[in-house]
Amino acid sequence: MKEKSLKMPKGYTAMWLVFSAAYAIWMSFFMNFHVLTKYETVAQRTVDGILHNDITGMIGNHWAYPIWVIVSTLCLLAFILYIKKFLYSGENTKGGKIFCLISLIFGCAFITWYGFFNVREIFGEEASITASMIGLEYPWHFRMWGVFTSLSVFANTLYMYNRYGYNSRLGVILGSIGSAAIFVTINCPSAGEDLHLDSARCMAHWSGALIFAALCAAPMLLFLFKKTREKNKKFTIAFISFGVILLAMLVLLVTVGKSGTIENIPVWAAYLIFFLANFTNVFESKKLPEKETVKA
Repeated sequence: MKEKSLKMPKGYTAMWLVFSAAYAIWMSFFMNFHVLTKYETVAQRTVDGILHNDITGMIGNHWAYPIWVIVSTLCLLAFILYIKKFLYSGENTKGGKIFCLISLIFGCAFITWYGFFNVREIFGEEASITASMIGLEYPWHFRMWGVFTSLSVFANTLYMYNRYGYNSRLGVILGSIGSAAIFVTINCPSAGEDLHLDSARCMAHWSGALIFAALCAAPMLLFLFKKTREKNKKFTIAFISFGVILLAMLVLLVTVGKSGTIENIPVWAAYLIFFLANFTNVFESKKLPEKETVKA
């Protein structure tokens, strides 16, 4: 029997309206000066001694900026619909399943393709190229990287919550903050390999990226931990494996150095877990638990 639709808390809508409004104001009255003027100077386009042609993708095409502000703001507002559709509309629908599956496949394909843009990294000649630094040469691709990754991870997290009768307010809030944070990073180009703590550009870029990585992984970890406490062996294996992969990535970043390929490892792992959990019966028990709400 199909479950009765749940009422989505107004707080989620208010939260995303605030995020979207703050972003639109920031982009319209502050970042427009940086993107259309400051980031076009030779000094700003020179990173680690390398002069990049156009780190914003808008030199000579300033008309694209207001369009990007509108489109990206709409992308943020769409997260309200994701919460309502995938977490508060009763059982997952066929249309929702198709949307999440397509976003998962496309997101995985895109970040993999994007991560190998710099061929030198594949052969080890320049192993320190990150997704952000690739974005200095391919700024529009980097923007799409942020949009597609946040969308696919957030939507599939909610779909997974709904499918297995789990609903964590903490998970939704953390995932929302993380997803919004990447929109800061993709609008503030990388300032190079070294952290420049006195640079607003550097701090905004790295803060957004770290918040995105940590808070978008947290909702999945909360879910897997809950299933581990329920003595679900398959989810326990997934929880431990994902944790080991996150730890391994940190070790590689410290020992090997920053790399777009290394950065992709936990995302690939998350996509694999999403695929198995959302679109196969690998993790399913004979009877799924009743829906619950975890207040945290």
